[in-house]
Amino acid sequence: MFEKSRILVVVFAAFFLSACGSTARFVEKPTLQIQGGSVSALDAVQQFFGGRSTPYEISFCEADSGTGECIDANAAPSATGLGGFFLPLELELKSVTVEQSSAKGDLIVLSTKLNAPVNDRQSSCGEVPATVEASATAATLRIPSNYCNWLVIGNVLQTATLSIDSIDLENGIFTGYYKIAFYGTGNARGSGYYQARYLISQPDARP
Repeated sequence: MFEKSRILVVVFAAFFLSACGSTARFVEKPTLQIQGGSVSALDAVQQFFGGRSTPYEISFCEADSGTGECIDANAAPSATGLGGFFLPLELELKSVTVEQSSAKGDLIVLSTKLNAPVNDRQSSCGEVPATVEASATAATLRIPSNYCNWLVIGNVLQTATLSIDSIDLENGIFTGYYKIAFYGTGNARGSGYYQARYLISQPDARP
């Protein structure tokens, strides 16, 4: 009986590990390229994230790392894993609305709202802090550990890191590598390449 129970535990553990996503495709600090202008990397980051009237929205899609183009406009950066009772989970980072931004040296501090549903159920995360770190050769958008609730799985802590390898100021686009994870009553991880596009934020019509 004990041996059978141990086998079941091993089987479930193997299933869990195989179902969880991976962050192996993430590149920490790719060299930042500026397209369509002669501004420095620091100036480009400041203009893109800190030089706009708030609120504004940044939408994301999964992209091809060779071309920087969306693979599918409806496919967002994602993390996959499992919740309670081995429920398959998929979180998608569809967009981020920047409510406020302020500069602190080379660091841009953002107050954001996330459009990041799990299994097509919208999250409840409230206002989420984020930062954009920049140097002469690299930039990274970080959404540190923050509390979110999904009706489908309950309470989790979510993180997202998006390194930036290109900024196109003229067209309001940046690209790079992402890694996303959440932990709690559900667990998931994912990584890949994304394209992000600036949009003028529309008023929130929800009550």
